[in-house]
Amino acid sequence: MRKLISLAIICAALLCSGRASAQAVISRTGIENPDKWINTYFAQGKVPPFSFAYEEISSGKYITEWHFSKKKLSSAKGVVAYTVSWTDPTNVVRVTCDVKGYTDTKAVEWSLKFKNISRYNTSKIAVVRVADYKVNEPSANGFTARWTTGWNGNKDDFTTEEKDLRAGVLMEFTPERGLSSTGTSLPYYNVISRGADAGVVMAIGWTGRWNARLTGVTSIEYRMFAGLEKANFYLKPGEEVRTPLVATIFWNGTDAADGQNALRRFIVAHHSPKAPVHTVGGFDLGNPAPCQGNECLDSDMALATVMRYKQLGLVPQAFVMEQGWYPAAGDWAPRSEMFPDGLSPVSSLIHRYGSKLVVRLDVEEIAKGSPVAKEFADYMLLGGKKMGYVYDFSQPKAVDAICKYVGDMMSREGIDGLVCDFGGDLAHYWDLADGVDRAGLVEMKYVAGLYRFLDYIAGKFPDCTIDATASGKRLDLEAVSRSSAIAFGRELSSEMAQCQLYALLQYIPLAGMVSMASDPYDVRSRFGGTFNYCFNLFGRGTDGGQMQRNLADYNDAGRYLLCDFYPLNGTTAQRHDDRWIVEQWHNPADGSGILFAFRRSLAENVTFAAAFRGVDPNVLYELCDCDTKEVETVRGSQLAAGYRIRLQEPRTSILIKYHRK
Repeated sequence: MRKLISLAIICAALLCSGRASAQAVISRTGIENPDKWINTYFAQGKVPPFSFAYEEISSGKYITEWHFSKKKLSSAKGVVAYTVSWTDPTNVVRVTCDVKGYTDTKAVEWSLKFKNISRYNTSKIAVVRVADYKVNEPSANGFTARWTTGWNGNKDDFTTEEKDLRAGVLMEFTPERGLSSTGTSLPYYNVISRGADAGVVMAIGWTGRWNARLTGVTSIEYRMFAGLEKANFYLKPGEEVRTPLVATIFWNGTDAADGQNALRRFIVAHHSPKAPVHTVGGFDLGNPAPCQGNECLDSDMALATVMRYKQLGLVPQAFVMEQGWYPAAGDWAPRSEMFPDGLSPVSSLIHRYGSKLVVRLDVEEIAKGSPVAKEFADYMLLGGKKMGYVYDFSQPKAVDAICKYVGDMMSREGIDGLVCDFGGDLAHYWDLADGVDRAGLVEMKYVAGLYRFLDYIAGKFPDCTIDATASGKRLDLEAVSRSSAIAFGRELSSEMAQCQLYALLQYIPLAGMVSMASDPYDVRSRFGGTFNYCFNLFGRGTDGGQMQRNLADYNDAGRYLLCDFYPLNGTTAQRHDDRWIVEQWHNPADGSGILFAFRRSLAENVTFAAAFRGVDPNVLYELCDCDTKEVETVRGSQLAAGYRIRLQEPRTSILIKYHRK
């Protein structure tokens, strides 16, 4: 009965107002003042740039009739923040939008919360589009959309794609298995306004099943939306859920790289931990079969490895202990036969050397019969008879319990951070747990609970190191925001690592790869905002001096690796070994930077003309070859036109540093 009354009230309001369904149309006008921009598009009587369906009616038809309130929040310098809410006329549903604007990056971001504020169940909430708007670019002459494919476990992962977003073209993306960067796309989209020297980047933060669409409308207008792939639910009294975070970054420039760099600056300034970890070492030193990862690692070997790192002058910011230090999923006590005194002797030595101990702990995957499964039996999601459990982060009490359990274990063992992975089908568990007419609800609560766990761990341990990106399967904005180190890909060849990083670094500053070699070509192929090196420190033929030179290379490059990134081969992926890979990092604040060039295995060309980006054509620059130490002075106009790089042999590389003279 209440549903019928509510529907009648809404319909009557629509008839009285005479309003048809509406959609927000946004532009970059005024974005230099994000406070004014937010008050323009999140205003009373105006359709906001999001939408949802309530009682099977699109919110654009009635939300302007709902009760509106807005509150400005205190925030950091250069950041404006508001809480804006809309409440339906029957006082059953409240939709709250937490929105922030950033003066330094021309970015605005927001997420939604739905809450039942009544004593009755709500009607159905569905088709949740956290961002739903048309972008108007009056000076454009059509649009080009660019994105990067996601993780699929093969050599073609992370390939840059583009498409003409002409009128009538519809592109839709969603990840697979509930893992946010799997499938056909990472959740980052750059739309270039041709002829306007401008564009818009949309970034999605949701470590689950997001959904995105890009649609061409006219030569000066296109439509973007992002939200939940699966949402068709009612809320019980007092129940509240949150949705994905969506950021919209307006940029100006002549090509796509300017847009990607606007996103990189935004992430570095506002979505990266305060203390990112750039160098990571490990204990996987090429174990003989059947050992994998750290399965054969014991306390003595771990201590010897740390001391050997110290002896060779290779101590990283953090040591990562991979799987194998604990017996099984959900049994997270250090293996007693390998670590009779636990991990504290290892962590104490690491701390003495000024580094951290980070362990891989897959907190979501729980084996049946494990200690965690027994102790927290009420907090397990079921997948089927032959499947293990998944820890139920959708329950607040379960989150409280796992926070204390893991936090206490980390304190006891001297652990400073976590690497979290998951490779299964989370969506399967979520869907099984959803009740009737509650599709998507467990996922929303689960993802929010996972964030609460990660934030708890980060808050409990000073300068905590976390990698929540699941070996590249979770690279959405929210997961990246909680990760102070992002490294994976130890199984990749040098050329595959180059290709994948070439695409990834256009969007994700802290991305990096794992190297287990001392060959400088392979090592440099894996440099990014993070570098995980795991050298064979005990084998014959190991060159400690070369390892030190490799680390010096990375440290030389390190101050630039979170700066602007330019793929100088263009933005399309370079999948063939007969081509060079050339990439530049540039600091616009002082005009300095670095350039890496790789002449790949089958590349016949001895030279490559690298057209430097960001340089002033009227300024002289001093270039230094970091291998030969040769120095050359070149005018910026010559660098921009194409500086000729020469590598005599295939499978070689060069690192060049440059600065204003």
